[in-house]
Amino acid sequence: MSKIEEKKFPEVFVGENGKKGVKNLEGSIIVPANYDEIAYTYGRMVPKDYPYVAVRDGKMGLVVPDGKGSELTAFVYDNIDMFSSMPYGWLWFQKEGSKQFGIMTIDGKEVMPCKFDSYGAGGQTLYLCSGDRHGLLQTGIGVLLDTIYDDIEVEDPDSPIIFTLNGEKGYVRSTNGKFYPQSLSETMSEDEWEEILDECICDQYDDN
Repeated sequence: MSKIEEKKFPEVFVGENGKKGVKNLEGSIIVPANYDEIAYTYGRMVPKDYPYVAVRDGKMGLVVPDGKGSELTAFVYDNIDMFSSMPYGWLWFQKEGSKQFGIMTIDGKEVMPCKFDSYGAGGQTLYLCSGDRHGLLQTGIGVLLDTIYDDIEVEDPDSPIIFTLNGEKGYVRSTNGKFYPQSLSETMSEDEWEEILDECICDQYDDN
């Protein structure tokens, strides 16, 4: 077994300047030693272009592993981390002393401010809470719903998620983010209602 095969993670190294960077499995520098800390490195399951969380002057930011030290974000974050047990492509962050967290994409774009108190993970879904309000991030199809709902229920991972809005149960269409109350089915044909349900957000989606 070669030394490269023995390694499972890129390694953090310390440069002559005392700063830290990252070398890949072959020993090439992918993040220059310009940072006080590298939060963590990634295993083989993570895409090679996934940015690294680095620390400078006590603040975090995202750095592209391109060998040049290209920075995706300013170093203004108190914390940046991956959502646990979820597909790659989304990160949570905290800044400006907030105890709540926001959401950013893998390219460093903030898509939700620091407003969430907690989250729980489903099949491909993060269930978000802000006080007593609920929302979600469906990572399989890239749909993000703000925390405006009374409640969110999953009866079957492959069936549409049940949302409660202003006391009424219904579903949310993935194509337009619109809420469709269950009572609407009484005014539509079975085929029309089934067409809506086929496009409503589920907890997980088959890869096939």
